[in-house]
Amino acid sequence: MGPGPSLSVAVIGHVNHGKTALVRALTGIETDRLAEEKARGLSITLGYAWRDYPDGAVDFLDAPGHEDFIRAMVMGTTGARAALLVVSATEGFGRQTREHLRVAELLGLRAGIVAISKSDLLGDDAAAAVRARIAAEVEGTFLAGAPMIACSARTGAGLAALHEALAALVARRPEPEPAPGAILPLDRVFTMAGAGTVVTGTLHGGPLRTGAPAMLMPSGVRVTLRQLQVHGAAVEGAAPGGRVAAALRGVTLDEVRAGDILCTPDALAPSLLVDVQLELAAESARPVRSGDEVRVMWGARQDLAKVRLLADGALAPGGRGLAQLRFTSPVAAFAGQRAVLRRPSPAETIGGAVVLDPVAPRLRGDAGARGELLEAAAAGDLERIAELLARRGGGVLSTSEAARLSRRPAAEVRALLGPFRELAPDLLASPAVIDATRESYRSRLAEAHRAAPDRAWAQVAAIRAGFGRTTSRDLLDHVERQLVRDGDIRLNGARVALASHDPLARLSTTALARLRQLEGQIREGGASPPDLAVLAPPGSEDAALVELLIDLDRLARLRNHALRQTLVFHVAALDEALARLRAAFPPPAAFPTGAAREALGTSRKFIVPILEFLDARGDTVREGDVRRIVEFRESASGRHGTQPSVAPWR
Repeated sequence: MGPGPSLSVAVIGHVNHGKTALVRALTGIETDRLAEEKARGLSITLGYAWRDYPDGAVDFLDAPGHEDFIRAMVMGTTGARAALLVVSATEGFGRQTREHLRVAELLGLRAGIVAISKSDLLGDDAAAAVRARIAAEVEGTFLAGAPMIACSARTGAGLAALHEALAALVARRPEPEPAPGAILPLDRVFTMAGAGTVVTGTLHGGPLRTGAPAMLMPSGVRVTLRQLQVHGAAVEGAAPGGRVAAALRGVTLDEVRAGDILCTPDALAPSLLVDVQLELAAESARPVRSGDEVRVMWGARQDLAKVRLLADGALAPGGRGLAQLRFTSPVAAFAGQRAVLRRPSPAETIGGAVVLDPVAPRLRGDAGARGELLEAAAAGDLERIAELLARRGGGVLSTSEAARLSRRPAAEVRALLGPFRELAPDLLASPAVIDATRESYRSRLAEAHRAAPDRAWAQVAAIRAGFGRTTSRDLLDHVERQLVRDGDIRLNGARVALASHDPLARLSTTALARLRQLEGQIREGGASPPDLAVLAPPGSEDAALVELLIDLDRLARLRNHALRQTLVFHVAALDEALARLRAAFPPPAAFPTGAAREALGTSRKFIVPILEFLDARGDTVREGDVRRIVEFRESASGRHGTQPSVAPWR
């Protein structure tokens, strides 16, 4: 093997134009392996051969020229980074020559060589005319201006010049499309004694290493790379760009098939929906409309999908547009991957597609907004992608989604979006959005306090509801944590208040004195508090003061369900009740309700709500007809970690 990594070159052209014979003459390797191929004299599967050059090897992917085997041709071209177009000197361009060239362009090839085969059958006086006709055919394609070499596999004429052109191609090594990891579309699957399940394909995206974990997609089966081979020799690592054979551990032959993808873990994800940019060939017989079924050829597989155009109307031949492909079974792809589209019947190559989002959401009424995002993805505009994702996400965007759509590593996206702040490991928001949300939260909370100045708290749900669905819940979580950290608000479960809010400040001296008197009376009642209907009748000013004490967490409202009565206890009295029960029944002693009632010197009317309160708080645990005190648990009057509810008494 040469000093550099391999360069995969798709050998394309019309049937019987001498592709296989030319590859054999260049490499000494016979790519037609099947008896049927040898008998018919044409390739029906993807052939493979290689040759070393000073800067690396060329892996020749000999694509069948016959139209019946277009899938194998796509399979070979998908893994290639350049093309060797073979055109017979005696026949010139054929129908498959043009289709192969169009497919190669649709799959993103941008470099190559034109070989004029069988040149020994052409007189010198005709050579110039043939060359001119072929040059005219490739004008406007990626092979316009490419080296054009007359050669003969039979006589060897022109092979030295062809080798020289191939060596130059290896030296400048056309850059592949980026991929999110090592991607190996499998074109062959078989077993070998001593190796087990073996798969082959053309590797791109990233390297593979022996012993490393990998996944099969779209099944998600995890495997280990038992052994890797390049050009028939075992290697510790395989670089992208060339052919690779891998022996797999952890999978049987029945669990993998040609068309699957071997990849590094988590590089791909299965999906039924893939958003793409379509490019319809000018030669297509008719437009593409939403609901049309197409055959998608990508990697080493083909799948049927229905097209949903994002724009109204149809996509005319020669046009370009955004669409969602909907598959009947999961597929695995990556952003930037290219595909060839054909009509199932009558069979016709109608154009190509570039994957923009391989795990797309189902389109509903958001086609316009989705179209904006996909346009930004097609342009690779990360700043615009981030803006649109944040708009869709209520101010928050996913780093991994931005990375997927922009075809960049997540670390690079995070670096490029430096001003954005991290809300969570995969979530970002701009400082402006965070600051605006923070100020809006404070304003909404201040308004709630103005509307109910004698209430200690507002409900978190009510404050959040004011933001509607236009603000992310994750953003609100972050803002609340930030406001608590900075001492701007107090958060107590489902309740929230501005740190500066003091519901006692508006009370008159008389009302404040009465508040203290009511609290003292209920506190003195201990485990048998006074009847609230007598102490603070409903609708009275005293009832409003009791509600304020409950809001301040100084009193607790409990319910005796059997008697259908609501009772109010002082929180300190409930803590004292727990202390007395602990003293009377030290853990792990068990006690029935009657014994607890006697220990507290109260009645059944009060003991049941008290015990149910302690159960709910986690201080006691009920076991049938008895309870036990939990070993140690801090009480509710501030020692559970609850923040002080208001400013101290003045």
